[in-house]
Amino acid sequence: MRTFYIFKINKEMTILTKDIPYNLYRTIEQIYYMEESSINVSYKLFSDLFTKLDKEYIDNYLYKLFSNNRYYTYKDGIHIYNNKYLKENSRLKVFNSHIVLKSNYIKPSLLINYLHTDNLFVVDFKYKDYFWLNELVR
Repeated sequence: MRTFYIFKINKEMTILTKDIPYNLYRTIEQIYYMEESSINVSYKLFSDLFTKLDKEYIDNYLYKLFSNNRYYTYKDGIHIYNNKYLKENSRLKVFNSHIVLKSNYIKPSLLINYLHTDNLFVVDFKYKDYFWLNELVR
């Protein structure tokens, strides 16, 4: 099972790091592993890098997109996609600061179908994997 963290990067940082995503990944990784005693610094970095997500809009968008799909359910704020034929099991939760997607599938349906913005950056800290979401489907 992989855990993807999805962040909406502000426009200026997107322009600066679009062609060199490694630098953005390293910055996000440093924030992720920052000690609790450095909370003020990490908050400042976080607010400089990321744009707040519209949780309600994203939840509604995904619900409308998948509501007629027989493999999809939405329960307790979690979008669940369970396709037994593809053996895909994915769970997505939206927060105001980021999105967390846990999936056993390399290209999860909940991720692939959420491409209406170019500024989403996806990170898997455990496997040190990172990419711009719009690059995934190219």
